[in-house]
Amino acid sequence: MTNLEYSQVVEELQQYVGKHFSKISLAGSTYRIKIGTASILCELGVRLHLTKYIEKETTLDSFCQKVRRELDNSRLLSVVQVNHDRVIQFEFKAGSLYFEMFGKGNVVLVQEGNTVAAAKREKWADREIKPGAPYKTPKASVVFELNRAISDKYIAASLMKLPFGKPYVLEVLRRAGIDEKIPGNKLSAKQKSSLQGEFDSLNSSLEPICFYEGDAVVDFSLTKLSEYSDAKVRAFPSLSEAADEFYFKKKPPENPELKKLRDRLEKQKERLEKLKLEERECKEKGDFIYANFQEMEQILKTASEKKLSDIEKELERYKVKVNKKEKTIELEL
Repeated sequence: MTNLEYSQVVEELQQYVGKHFSKISLAGSTYRIKIGTASILCELGVRLHLTKYIEKETTLDSFCQKVRRELDNSRLLSVVQVNHDRVIQFEFKAGSLYFEMFGKGNVVLVQEGNTVAAAKREKWADREIKPGAPYKTPKASVVFELNRAISDKYIAASLMKLPFGKPYVLEVLRRAGIDEKIPGNKLSAKQKSSLQGEFDSLNSSLEPICFYEGDAVVDFSLTKLSEYSDAKVRAFPSLSEAADEFYFKKKPPENPELKKLRDRLEKQKERLEKLKLEERECKEKGDFIYANFQEMEQILKTASEKKLSDIEKELERYKVKVNKKEKTIELEL
């Protein structure tokens, strides 16, 4: 999910401020949190949203156990998107849960500014996540003004600094008729104005939708995307419901080993067709040589017995070309 989508989910979660934390558990690789009547799931680095689906089999790792003890029945004070980035803070009276949704993701329990527990320990040049260490959110990287985002890089790369996300940036560029690989500093004033207008239009008409190919849901978004111009579209009351629809009903990923074997089989089929074509060409050449064997023998005899200067005259009916420098002859049969 993108910055813009997390912003929308944060809005949808505001209705649960004032409710109480009851539990957190792990279903496969997905954390599930219960606050009041709300069920929230988080697949680290992938998605965070409200859900109506209940997992029957869940487990408690050491992180979940620690969070349950520290936040037991604690009241939710606020839900915010930190710096308009892919970091969501759930602030409870007893502490905060920070969901870092960039990269492979992480979730951190913080009390009085210090990390109490985390799904995993991580370290960067400017911050570290480990129990007992002060917790710092990532440095703010989002800008809000188009002119501040534009640089000499490809315009698509430049616009990633805005709080939207790749699918929305590419869609705005398509709507504005601007090549995504044009350097940002090459844009005309008219193109910049068109871009700003498209971003404003996008922001003012957000609508949670899913795209379908046949009966299969293939994606979800907050606006219609040009890449799915042929897909069926269905609107949803909330982005959480659209995301729920997509992640619950999408086709499971293909087994990597099976995909590897299928790719290998396709390459072997391509190689077989190529060999069949080469076989057919070689047979045609062989048949041609056999059908003209005596004539070719005579040509070779003439070429070996005559001087280069006489070969063109002797074989002129074959439109012969003699390269005296390379000592080669070329003719048509």
